[in-house]
Amino acid sequence: MSSFPGTPRVMAGALVAVDPTAPLARLAVFQYNPDEVRRELKPRRPSSGGESASDALRVWGAAVETIQMTVELDATDGLETGDVLTQTMGVSGRLAVLEMQLYPTTVQVITRTALTAAGVIEVLPPSGPLAVLVWGPGRVVPVKVDSLSIREQAFDLLLNPIRASVDLALTVLTYDDLPPTDVGFAMSLVHQVQQEVKASIAGVANVAGALTGSAGVSVSVGG
Repeated sequence: MSSFPGTPRVMAGALVAVDPTAPLARLAVFQYNPDEVRRELKPRRPSSGGESASDALRVWGAAVETIQMTVELDATDGLETGDVLTQTMGVSGRLAVLEMQLYPTTVQVITRTALTAAGVIEVLPPSGPLAVLVWGPGRVVPVKVDSLSIREQAFDLLLNPIRASVDLALTVLTYDDLPPTDVGFAMSLVHQVQQEVKASIAGVANVAGALTGSAGVSVSVGG
């Protein structure tokens, strides 16, 4: 799956868990960017679920956005170049990084078990790290990983997968889901500002195009 010579280098997408205790164990840089990203946005509803006629035009907060994509993993390039890590583990290491997004750390598990054995009652489960989807500079958003659907398609002599595809299902977290002190709160606001700027620029271009009768208008910024 090598690229052709002269092909422009594309920024790699990533799913990053902000975890100071294990920063590399949850840093999933996509080996190949997905060909398709499926997004669905729904209006946010009041938590009580009851809406009257007077609430028809109310905006209850940021839209609820879900994202789905398929990440492809392939050990072919690493095996051809003699990469030791790929020869030892295939793509199982890359799969493990994605899977760790859904697990607490072993330190949290051991600590919680010890506290339970000592008679300490914990009401809430431990908090996991904040997951962030990085899809270019225009989309850096906090997310919740809803599910991973993994298909392992070929194996080496030690039964490590050498090809796999992972269906990712994510829910974007917004300032309505996170406390103001959380770094994800600021990320969400920045992303919405970016979207508002894009929408404003596109709106100006659309109006200009309608007035001139052209199908599309090129908008130059800064001269």
